[in-house]
Amino acid sequence: METRAYHPPAAKTLGFFALFSIAIGVIVSQTSTVSLLQAVGIGGTGFFIAYGLAFLLSICNALSYAELALTLPQAGSISTYAEVTVGQFPAILAVFAGYVVPAIFGLPAELMLFDSVIGQLFPGLMPNMGWALSLLGILVVLNLAGTDVFATTQQILTFVIVSFFLVVGLYVAGGFHAGAQPAAQVWQGFTVHTAIAPVAVLCFWTLIGCEYVTPMVEEARDARRDLPRAMIVGLTCISAVNLLFAWGTAHVLPRAVLTASVTPHLDVVSAVFGHAGRIVFAVIALTASASLINAVLGAVPRMLHGMALNGQVFPLFKRVSRTRQVPVPALLFVAACPVVGLVWARGDANNILPLTIAATICWMLVYLLAHVVLLVLRARRPDLARPFRTPFYPLPQLAAIAGIVYVIANSSPDPAMTRSIVLYSGSVIGVFGLVAAIWVKCFMKQRLFAAGPVPVAGDARVA
Repeated sequence: METRAYHPPAAKTLGFFALFSIAIGVIVSQTSTVSLLQAVGIGGTGFFIAYGLAFLLSICNALSYAELALTLPQAGSISTYAEVTVGQFPAILAVFAGYVVPAIFGLPAELMLFDSVIGQLFPGLMPNMGWALSLLGILVVLNLAGTDVFATTQQILTFVIVSFFLVVGLYVAGGFHAGAQPAAQVWQGFTVHTAIAPVAVLCFWTLIGCEYVTPMVEEARDARRDLPRAMIVGLTCISAVNLLFAWGTAHVLPRAVLTASVTPHLDVVSAVFGHAGRIVFAVIALTASASLINAVLGAVPRMLHGMALNGQVFPLFKRVSRTRQVPVPALLFVAACPVVGLVWARGDANNILPLTIAATICWMLVYLLAHVVLLVLRARRPDLARPFRTPFYPLPQLAAIAGIVYVIANSSPDPAMTRSIVLYSGSVIGVFGLVAAIWVKCFMKQRLFAAGPVPVAGDARVA
């Protein structure tokens, strides 16, 4: 197989905690918390089975991404991995399906939650979606300032939001809240849900996105040591906080509220701390939403920039700012995606659940591709240096593929919601798939599934 050269950027500024914060930056969001609480409401005691499945899938995903990122250390992430194994078409479609589509669906859901929570607490100060668009604009400006500002912002946001959920979970689950039920009564009336997969989809959303750290591999001070650790430690820490928060929530709210409420996390805070708690929660809502959006604005533009250098997307995305080396056109494109989603969903918070599930399905398809890519790369290029190797290979990859297929096939919690989920995910993937096929055949003039050259560290990249 031919090799293709690349030149990594010289600046290596990100240590472990910065990478850890980026790895969980997408996870600590309002949509993740709402998905977690709705999973508790729908699943009952089956929630724990579903969460265990989602956690194991997430660990398998992290292992595959860690090996791929350190074997092929480029900013393009999944596009680079897929390009050199299964061809340009899957490479391009993977990034758009797994990262641009969720920016169209997942970020609007997050922004609608943020606008809804802040709008309830401070009614009449902003028009509909005014709070959401203001937050998006501020974070775009911060990301234009460069990687250092982005990473510092992410670390602060991550620390605040994780601390908040940990404190609330400990306070309620520990029995300090006067209205808490005894532990023996917490799950009374809860039965194991027969359809675990829809609950697993919601749980999976609470753990999704740790691979957002992989486009930062060229900017990490010690990627070999810190990148895998950031993802695996991040998933473990977030799972501990999630389970504690879910257990504590079940002490104070019935299943019906968790399932039906658009903002069950706000209901939890109100039940525990009263109106004063709602004011504090406004700050936490700001922090959680900012954490997710900031992580997306930091990682996805760099994926698109890496793709542009490989000729996979518009050359415009090659451009970076002179002083900060920020991929400005790619950043502005990604920032525009949630605005499209908000218009599509008409800013209706009732669309949050189907939007979240649609985004999760698209993302899971890319995880499935990542496992296939790793299997193919191992078979085709056993000679490549691999600073990190997946333990017990190929069992994690095969198990994850089977689990992802099962969960996707049974992902809708309600037959009435299936049409919306298929419409959201299918139509956008179809459009991006058509554009990707035309781009590869007509502009790149390559076969759709022809494997490309493997990048070799140390040489100059061919732009």
